[in-house]
Amino acid sequence: MKKRRWASVFCTFLILAAMLPLFGRAPAQAYSDPYIRIGLAYGSSAPVSANLENSVGTGYRLGYFDDAYNFTTLRTTYQSQLTMLKDGNIYLSGSTYSASVPSGSYSCIGAYHIQPAGTYGSASAATAAAAAYNGGFPVWINGAFHVRVGCYTNQSDAENAAAALGLTDYTVAGPSATAVTVTRTGTTEVLFQFDGGTSSSLAVMPGQDDSEKTVTWFKGYRYYGGFQYKRLNGGNLTVINVVRMEDYIKGVLPYEMSASWPLEALKAQAVSARTFAANSYNKHNSSGFDLCNSTCCQVYRGLNSAGVNSDAAVDGTAGVYMRHNGALVTAYYHACDGGATESSENIWGTKLGYIVGVIDPYEADVIDKIPRYYWTMSYTSAQLTARLNALGYGCADIVRVYVSEYTPTGNPKTVTFVDSAGKSIALSHTAMHNAFTISSLGKGLGSYRFDITGNGSADGGPVYVNDGEQLGSLEGVSVANGDGDVTTLPGNEAYVIDGSGTVSSVTAGSYEGPSDTFTLNGSGSGHNLGMSQWGAYAMSQRGYSYDQILHFYYTDVTLGA
Repeated sequence: MKKRRWASVFCTFLILAAMLPLFGRAPAQAYSDPYIRIGLAYGSSAPVSANLENSVGTGYRLGYFDDAYNFTTLRTTYQSQLTMLKDGNIYLSGSTYSASVPSGSYSCIGAYHIQPAGTYGSASAATAAAAAYNGGFPVWINGAFHVRVGCYTNQSDAENAAAALGLTDYTVAGPSATAVTVTRTGTTEVLFQFDGGTSSSLAVMPGQDDSEKTVTWFKGYRYYGGFQYKRLNGGNLTVINVVRMEDYIKGVLPYEMSASWPLEALKAQAVSARTFAANSYNKHNSSGFDLCNSTCCQVYRGLNSAGVNSDAAVDGTAGVYMRHNGALVTAYYHACDGGATESSENIWGTKLGYIVGVIDPYEADVIDKIPRYYWTMSYTSAQLTARLNALGYGCADIVRVYVSEYTPTGNPKTVTFVDSAGKSIALSHTAMHNAFTISSLGKGLGSYRFDITGNGSADGGPVYVNDGEQLGSLEGVSVANGDGDVTTLPGNEAYVIDGSGTVSSVTAGSYEGPSDTFTLNGSGSGHNLGMSQWGAYAMSQRGYSYDQILHFYYTDVTLGA
């Protein structure tokens, strides 16, 4: 018996050991922390000017990144505050830079410069040569250093200034659609100009070298890493934070989940956020960066809200990613699922083997902590009719709305709308969401877990037969049995049997006509795919580890580098 017992224990140990790579924490191994490019200001929010200010570290290095994110320094400065400007006539009023002439007093950084003949082999040589002129500064243009003098608003003024200086061998450099000017913040003093054409963009690395981990202010937030400035199609400055992945996650985590939450929940969020980022490289490549800093990707605001707990969660899972069948997953997550998550194909139409709906028993532990866990949205018949017609469904007045099909986890899969002419419109996932989203009224689904009350939802509503024909009463209705015998119903009640064999009574006599209001009673917040953040909170409170949390919400995933 002892031999059998020990053999059983030994076999169990082998089985558990074999399962550890799948269900245990990732083993420690060498990890090369990659760079990622995050858009901080872009598109319609791309600015004319962009300031930087040292928080940790002294001064800056001005240069560019190559394709492997190696930084080449062209010039250094000990200034603690820099402002990058798009090349053009830029006006300074008080501390504000603008491309349009402001009211009141102002000074101007003109787009026309005197450029004496000659090139220089280094920034120091160009800087020394520029010092011979009042208002001189070094410039780097496609691999060569030059000197420029003055900032004039037009070519004629630049030529007159050159004549006054006695220069004969020079050109007047006009505005460039790819150039960026670096100034001392709040002044018209130009420190450097950069024009890499379409092949390279100005980059700024805080600090004099890499011996100190710098932190830099940009638009009220503190960031690790360096900064890049692109002018797409000759426009304003697209500002990009070039940062290591782990430092990026430290700037995401406290904005997607409170830094005060339990450590294991934060670790689960860190792995989800890291995996989502790694699987979304080049999402915004047409704009010159990988991910944006908004909810379109993941909210990223740097270090302002980071804390010891959130940083520890990132450090404690450094290099850990989720994979399904060897490939990185798109690690969707949401605030709370209302009692069940959903399979991806039922929401967005695409089946993902790792996004499979699960009944969630954990959120119930913390419902009292979750803001707006239960939600209600009411619509009038007129609102839904107008919305459906705007979407091209061509319907009469909507008189009935009901969930006609549920998913295995109890979420609506199909919602059917019936109009006064008897026309039925069955909508699923995206179409359903669009039907209930009326932006002008601030109406939309809080989550994909809800029921509908109103006409057709309670006993006593109309009975539908023959593919949608509506009966207000069963009185006088005849039915045929399996032998073909026709019988008139003796009263106003009938019984039906569904595909699973369940028998239910149907009463139609109390139906009093269509309802004008339909109410969605729901729970949860978000798209119901992947990890529930509040569910992760509740699971960590019960003592579950981050890997157990992830394996509950994501199906058949492995964790590792």
